[in-house]
Amino acid sequence: MIQRQIDVALGERSYPIYVGTSMTTSFAPTCQQHGVPKRIVIITDTNIAPHYLKPLQQHLRHFQFDVSSIVIPPGERQKSLQRANAIFTELLKSNVGRKSALVALGGGVIGDLVGFVAAAYHRGVTYIQAPTTLLSQVDSSVGGKVAVNHPLGKNMIGAFYQPKFVWIDIDCLRTLPPREIVCGLGEIVKYGVILDAELFAYIETNLDRILQLDNEAVMHVQGRCCEMKAHITSEDERETGIRVILNYGHTVGHALEAAGNFTTVKHGEAVLMGMIAETYIARQMGMVSPEVHERIVALIRRIPLRVRKGSLTLARVLQAMKHDKKTVDGKKRFVLPVRLGEVQIVDTVEPSLINASLRHLFAEKMVTGKR
Repeated sequence: MIQRQIDVALGERSYPIYVGTSMTTSFAPTCQQHGVPKRIVIITDTNIAPHYLKPLQQHLRHFQFDVSSIVIPPGERQKSLQRANAIFTELLKSNVGRKSALVALGGGVIGDLVGFVAAAYHRGVTYIQAPTTLLSQVDSSVGGKVAVNHPLGKNMIGAFYQPKFVWIDIDCLRTLPPREIVCGLGEIVKYGVILDAELFAYIETNLDRILQLDNEAVMHVQGRCCEMKAHITSEDERETGIRVILNYGHTVGHALEAAGNFTTVKHGEAVLMGMIAETYIARQMGMVSPEVHERIVALIRRIPLRVRKGSLTLARVLQAMKHDKKTVDGKKRFVLPVRLGEVQIVDTVEPSLINASLRHLFAEKMVTGKR
């Protein structure tokens, strides 16, 4: 049942975000309402398929949609040109034409990959975001940033391509392992720091309820994050202005992911760790008060985050930062907190301070020898 609608206002590219519970039975009528083509290909991974693929296919077929599926392995390493090309090949072999639609059924990796394929296939086909993880429901499914990774950097090859609509069923979170809930909290905390002090305070008070997937608490933070992402996307679709602030925690975070070969650290975990390092930078530069710095760090410490060390070393993280796309004119661009609900974009951080922030992060003991 659809319980909430949030609109992303982008003129002719505008679209709604539908949020609710037990929503499968409403999916096909919503597709019909939005004029989605009858030929639909659901793309998902082997973690998601056993839970949701068959019921969604049967539901769509009941409404006379011509449905097929592509199931790929899970994980960030699937966000590659090689995997995208394999999907292109399968679509072409199946004679999937321009008047078709792709459904991204899964987490952020599936959403980014399928959106990238949709943007390029036949120079653009309809696609729908059906996020199933907390991280993708609160952030990555909204906004139209789609991409694949390159060995030299994360999300280096991509586009801005908006979905027909976003379909968020809170019930999907029930099948997630605890690690995925932690990942979602990375983006949720980020929104509280950059835009909404009240949301941050709500997370401080209700963290345990969110971790336990209390419906009311999850719906509250999920809806608030989507509202903010929708508003920012409407103002700055292509990240030339305010949308840059969504990268808080990501300059260091993306480097952590790359240094771990996109297998050691998941995106939401990397964002949490990135916020620790970047808030340290802000404190050392005198941008944020000791009290706010401590509140941010204290909240992140309460989240059950532990990452195995694997290939993560200070040298590898620093090397990965050299290839980050947030480097502008040779300068590292950071989004740093000023107070809760406000950040600034800074490109004057000294390399020695970046190094110190990473040493500080590793000293936090979030990176361990084993999970």
